[in-house]
Amino acid sequence: MKTNIKKFYRISEDLERYLVSDKKRVNSLKKVYVSNKKFFGKRVLDIACGGGVLGFIIEPKGHSYTGIDINPDMIKNAKKYSKEVKSKNKFILGDATKKKITGKFDTITLLGNSLGHLTTSDFVKLLKNIEKNIHKGTYFIIDYRDVVTLLFEKKWKDKMIERKRNEKVISITKAFDTKRGEIIKEAFNETLKKKVTFAHAVWAPFILEPIMSLSGWKLVKRKPASYWQGWLDVYRLVSFPKR
Repeated sequence: MKTNIKKFYRISEDLERYLVSDKKRVNSLKKVYVSNKKFFGKRVLDIACGGGVLGFIIEPKGHSYTGIDINPDMIKNAKKYSKEVKSKNKFILGDATKKKITGKFDTITLLGNSLGHLTTSDFVKLLKNIEKNIHKGTYFIIDYRDVVTLLFEKKWKDKMIERKRNEKVISITKAFDTKRGEIIKEAFNETLKKKVTFAHAVWAPFILEPIMSLSGWKLVKRKPASYWQGWLDVYRLVSFPKR
């Protein structure tokens, strides 16, 4: 299924968690940057950039930054803050699996478990779409939830009750789409009296790494990402796939 991202973040998620006003988000991405600084080149493309937090962290360090996100609420807030602080960061509203992006980049990032919004098919399209924007030696930094391990160890929560600022949200696992490799969930916002059905794609290292390898990317680093109950991977482009 295709999730309405804007509706999902307005009902089920807390938009504020993805903006520079959220200190937890800022500190989390600062740690990612510091721990992987050697993989950040001059030009950075941040896919599913949210409020562009990473860009505002790395710009003072001398990096040029372009962020792309399919959610207009995210891009609107990113551009607003960028204007306020007179940033040179660039933000694009669009689907990274097909949106034309100009420029070449030394580092690609896909952070915040954004991979969970993409099926394997979607991700392959994304890799193909950015081929013109990368070069041999480009790094790709991805963090993601290891859903396979959570399911195998029976740690996947079929029901979750969370607080979205002053709103109570109940999320329930409804089904599993074996064809697309997605867990179908439904979230009900008790405060707004609204619900949204969405999908969380199933990922694990043994799923991601072969896809990256077939597209010319070599794994150079993998470390546990406890905050996502998963992993943070760094890949380096060693060759372009033959088409």
